Amino acid sequence: MRKTTILVAMVLLLMVNIVSAVDRPYLTATLMKYEPQPAEPGKYTTVFIKLENTGTGTAQNVILEIDPEYPFSLDPGKTNQEYVGLLGGGSFHVAEFDLKVDENAIEGTNKLKVRYNIDANQEVWTEQKLEISVQTQEAVLSIEKIVVEPAEIVPGSSGTIKLELENLAYSTLSDIKVKLDLSSTTLPFAPFNSASEKSLYQLNPGKKHSFTFDIVAFPDAESKIYKVPVNITYYDNVGTAYSKSDLIGVIVNSKPDIKVVVDSTTLLAEKRIGDIVLKIVNKGLNDVKLMNMKLSETDKFEILSSSNEEYIGNLDSDDFETVDFKILFKGEDTVEIPLELEYMDNNNNYYKEDLTLKLKVHSGEKLGTSNGKGVVYLVVIVVVAVVAFIIYRRRKKKKHQ
Repeated sequence: MRKTTILVAMVLLLMVNIVSAVDRPYLTATLMKYEPQPAEPGKYTTVFIKLENTGTGTAQNVILEIDPEYPFSLDPGKTNQEYVGLLGGGSFHVAEFDLKVDENAIEGTNKLKVRYNIDANQEVWTEQKLEISVQTQEAVLSIEKIVVEPAEIVPGSSGTIKLELENLAYSTLSDIKVKLDLSSTTLPFAPFNSASEKSLYQLNPGKKHSFTFDIVAFPDAESKIYKVPVNITYYDNVGTAYSKSDLIGVIVNSKPDIKVVVDSTTLLAEKRIGDIVLKIVNKGLNDVKLMNMKLSETDKFEILSSSNEEYIGNLDSDDFETVDFKILFKGEDTVEIPLELEYMDNNNNYYKEDLTLKLKVHSGEKLGTSNGKGVVYLVVIVVVAVVAFIIYRRRKKKKHQ
């Protein structure tokens, strides 16, 4: 009988303990979500923490608290606690906190410490660490500046292209490679004492770095603007690969070399009215276009042509054009002819030149001195021919007789 009583007591005690255990609350915290995800350095992220009672008993006087450590922080005046109060078995509560992510935060997984009390007297606390991923949404490597020297590269000569890159991300970028793509047959350039691809091990946030490329233009390069592709690849500090492409404008051009000379004239000191023929020669490497010539009168001569201007148009490299004007000469051995020349090169650069040509006017007598010998030679030839003809006729008559 006594053994039976003891056995019943033990069973009753066990049942009480089981009921007591089942009725106890059991709290656990999880990170439901955070926005934006991943969190970005230098910006805010909102975290939603779920505190759940998976037990059957009701938790009383519950407080959820966060203890942010670097790289996370709360703005001044913001509370790190949320009073939950009663939390019944099988129910949950979601607390929301706005965290500032330090701008120098290392990208990757960072911990956020949370804790909550498990007793009504708030004497016993449980601590957990929740994981938050920090990463720059887009690791931006920006082309801040492009400098081409000289601004216009002469065919057959060399130049440099300098690219200045800036790391606009909040993390270090690594394995940066910059390549000029000169492979196209439409590009008249080649690397010159330099590779067409250069690299940099890493670039810290906010820092800049310049890449310099030496190139040479082909001697037969046409004067115009060329678009040179540049390709850039790099990685952020969590291993994500990035690539970007852009175009660099490179101008090929050389300064025109135009010469104007007096080609011929019918003016004489005694003959005041005559024509002058001017020759315009393009000695430069490039063609020119829209050329126009304008003469200006002086007190030494007067322009008798219908216009003092002549439109020449296009003038190819290593070519020439001639224009003529009729003028009235007012009597000096030498007359200066001022003229204005306007034109554009292939890149639509405008040029204007003010030139002065010197024309020496000779007398007919002086010119005749050199021409007199020719007249004498002509007379002698005619006389010889006449004499030869007479002798030939006489011999022919004798034969007939």
